[in-house]
Amino acid sequence: MKVITFEHGPQHSTDWHEHTSGQLYWLSHGIIVIETAYAQWTVAPGTVGWFPPGLAHRAWVPGNVKGHSLYLASSPCFPFPSDPGIYGADIFILALLERCRQRQASSSDDYQNNLLTLLGYEIAHRPPLPLQLTLPVDRRARNVASELLKNPECALDQNQLAQKWGLSTRTLSRLFNQQTGLSFSQWRQQSKAIASLQWILAGLPISEVASLSGYTDVSAYIEVFRLRFGKTPGQFRQANTS
Repeated sequence: MKVITFEHGPQHSTDWHEHTSGQLYWLSHGIIVIETAYAQWTVAPGTVGWFPPGLAHRAWVPGNVKGHSLYLASSPCFPFPSDPGIYGADIFILALLERCRQRQASSSDDYQNNLLTLLGYEIAHRPPLPLQLTLPVDRRARNVASELLKNPECALDQNQLAQKWGLSTRTLSRLFNQQTGLSFSQWRQQSKAIASLQWILAGLPISEVASLSGYTDVSAYIEVFRLRFGKTPGQFRQANTS
């Protein structure tokens, strides 16, 4: 078991890589985005991100971020989920993680194993949070998705985006439906809601967050956010920064 504390500035990123160990992220400030071949995951304060060993991924941060990453060897004794996911971190889980950080070098193997076993059970019995966005695998559709993720305020419509990346509008719609399970417009709405987390946690006014996320109607943005996360942007900010 090893815990690393990190602090990165805006637009910090890593190359594609994988670990022989499992990895847990938890943050005190900002958000970190983990991208795999098929999905993007957003870790925010108040959550813990779990990524199993052998999973190729890369990471980037849209703004300042502070947090920790715990690496643990694969073992049948540690009942962590078999798939990656983002989970709510209550006081007990955060206390277990802090104990892991404090005792990583000074505790016996039995003590560390018991901590990790309990932590695995706590995480595995929680429902994953809706902080995953499935990505299309087709190269052309993936280019469209990447552009929208990097520029959520993008003013280009579906027809213009399809033409820019050498697709017909019909083909772009079909690819998103088949490969993400969402229509293009639904996927775009979800990507905007997830991208807006960085500005919500930075404390920007909700009207400004909506504008940066590509919404001219603040009420429409709030409703999309509420449907995705079960909270309004203001409620999400309060729950994750208090």
